[in-house]
Amino acid sequence: MTGEKILIVNDVVSEAIAIRKILRKNNFEIAGLVIDILDAIQEAGADKPDLVLMKVGISGSMGVIEAASKIINNYNLPIMFIVGDNDSEVVGLLKKLNNPPIIFHPFTEKDLIKNINKTISRHLAAVKAKQEKAVANVDPIQTELDTIQAPAITINKRGAITRINKDMEFLTKYSKRELVGKKFLTFIDSSDETKSMDDADMVEGDTVEIWPNKVNLRCADGSIANVLVISGFIKTFGDNLDEQVMVFKKMTGEVEFATRGIDIIFGKVLNALDDMVFVLNKDMEITHYNAKFFAFAKRLGITEYQLSHPVYEISKFSKVGAVNMYEELFRTNSEMKQVRRYGSDKESIYMHFHFIPLTTNGVTTHMVTIMRDITEMEEARQKNRAISDEFMQNRALLKKIQTSISDLRSSMYNVIKFVEKSPATARNPTVLQIAKLTKNVENQLLAFDILWSKYETQLNMVQMNAKYKFDKK
Repeated sequence: MTGEKILIVNDVVSEAIAIRKILRKNNFEIAGLVIDILDAIQEAGADKPDLVLMKVGISGSMGVIEAASKIINNYNLPIMFIVGDNDSEVVGLLKKLNNPPIIFHPFTEKDLIKNINKTISRHLAAVKAKQEKAVANVDPIQTELDTIQAPAITINKRGAITRINKDMEFLTKYSKRELVGKKFLTFIDSSDETKSMDDADMVEGDTVEIWPNKVNLRCADGSIANVLVISGFIKTFGDNLDEQVMVFKKMTGEVEFATRGIDIIFGKVLNALDDMVFVLNKDMEITHYNAKFFAFAKRLGITEYQLSHPVYEISKFSKVGAVNMYEELFRTNSEMKQVRRYGSDKESIYMHFHFIPLTTNGVTTHMVTIMRDITEMEEARQKNRAISDEFMQNRALLKKIQTSISDLRSSMYNVIKFVEKSPATARNPTVLQIAKLTKNVENQLLAFDILWSKYETQLNMVQMNAKYKFDKK
């Protein structure tokens, strides 16, 4: 095998560099080299490498087993672990991940390459088998359900859930196995939200439920999701309507946020700001954000339901900020500002970031990130810098002219002095005429010196004003 991408996850830099050297020597491509476990999850989702080579014991706020499980479940990527020679306890824990490939440190180059090729081949074979099985058992309704960019389920005539999509799992925090087969009504929080028709409106023998615009769904963690229900039917056999599809839109009042119980006044303040704002907690979850940030996230390809998950599980969030940077900000309780550039040389966007810690009893519980598009200002700054550079070049050229004129003045002065000190030549009409003309030139040069002095004063004033405006921006 050649050309496969490998993501190296190792916080011992010397080891990581040595492994990278071996892999490049054997024609593998390096997808990245990370030293933090949360960054590993994010990078795996962003780069989709052919293999994640992860050292057990890597630093970070999350355990290796949990992080590896997220990479496998979220992105279906193979992981090969590097384990110390005598770490039998860790090997036992790793077996919970369905016996992943392990290589013991220290290892030879030959063993490393052999195990990598074997792991990639085994994974490709498993993916192929899974795809063939999926093709043989295609459920077209489930396929369509998975394309809906919102939480969605199907229920049968008995009201039991028959299918769900991934976004529904994100919303309710229940797995597919926990939802399918259960009556949908059991997940409604209040019976007041679901009203039956009056007896006068009901057909004898029928039970008809009228769904309101909004219902409260009970989630796995005990929280309540207030959602708008959009409902339709699936036509499968003839004119029979055997199943109903239900799509849910999360509702949180006037402003849409990634959290529940948000104070509406705070929401209005956030949305009134010209800047993009979002708030992270210590679990790396986005707890609040305003509409301007949501619009920016959509431009990056991040959906509303991805924003409900920890940022290290959102691969495209790396364009906003690195997880290890936020971990450091939480650790140091520090406030920080930085400017980041996006795009190419031809078309760039400059974003100013301001990170503000929110502390309780001296401990940072949340980190506010304020983002401002300063592209226009930065382009003006660069234009000013270019003008300033050109200005200084012209000034240097004029300085050379002044030096040359000073040399010319010295030569003229020598001519005058020569005439004054030589009485014999002073009586010569031609020499006297030359001395007179030279004197006129010297007077003009003196006038030039006065103008030059004024010019330099003006030049210094312009330069000081430009620098003040530049620094102020």
